[in-house]
Amino acid sequence: MRTIVLGIGNPVLTDDAVGIKVARHFEGLVDTEILMTTDFKVLDKLLGYDRAIIVDGVRLGDAPGTVREFTPDDLFYTHTFSGTHNLSLPTTLKIGYELFGPEMPREIKIVTVEVADATSFGRECTPEVAAAVPEAVSRIKKHLFPGERSRQRKQLSRPISALKPKTLCR
Repeated sequence: MRTIVLGIGNPVLTDDAVGIKVARHFEGLVDTEILMTTDFKVLDKLLGYDRAIIVDGVRLGDAPGTVREFTPDDLFYTHTFSGTHNLSLPTTLKIGYELFGPEMPREIKIVTVEVADATSFGRECTPEVAAAVPEAVSRIKKHLFPGERSRQRKQLSRPISALKPKTLCR
């Protein structure tokens, strides 16, 4: 299954970089892309994949560092334009499904982290948001590698008699 992790944010705006910081954990494991906008460039990156996980910092009114998960159907679609090149992520995804249908990923998960400060210049996230990065990474791993923990448990719980002895000498 072709999978992409897409991190959205600005690397020099404190907590706005959280999507990028989380996505970087998956470089080399799956296709990973970084964007600084939620406009049509998102569609360019998603087209042709079977599964996509998008991670972004948001302001939903939760406590800073709160990690949430959504599907495109969970999001409220608004056609919010603040200029000719700025679309909300839900609007971009809706347009993508309407225009490109089968070329869009069949499965999209959006992982969000509530930001505290996304307007101050800085290369590090605030402590609350930085502390949420491992949880966001863990949630994404569960989607990317379902059953990995149960396979590990099965391997660890096998009786010793089920293990084949290695022959060291002939």
